[in-house]
Amino acid sequence: MAAKDLPLVPGARPGSMAAAAAMERIREQRPAIDKEKCNLCRECLLYCPDAALAIAGGEVRLELRFCKGCGICARECPARAITMVPEYAGDRGLVGEE
Repeated sequence: MAAKDLPLVPGARPGSMAAAAAMERIREQRPAIDKEKCNLCRECLLYCPDAALAIAGGEVRLELRFCKGCGICARECPARAITMVPEYAGDRGLVGEE
């Protein structure tokens, strides 16, 4: 079995919650990128501690499965193209898609 096929928790059964990344269960906010404001300066990529941002197809893309919602990308963006939006609302109920 290749290392990339191993679960995050060594004894986890495939398909179990422990076999997948759990950022969406702990993240309280997430970045929203305004593509009109973004000038592709790559500052967000430089500062993101989780490497959750990448340039693809001429725009910044966010991999939510890696993002923990720290907000560093939003604070460091000189164009103010990134804002943090709530991941949850109310009694921890999920917010609908944007």
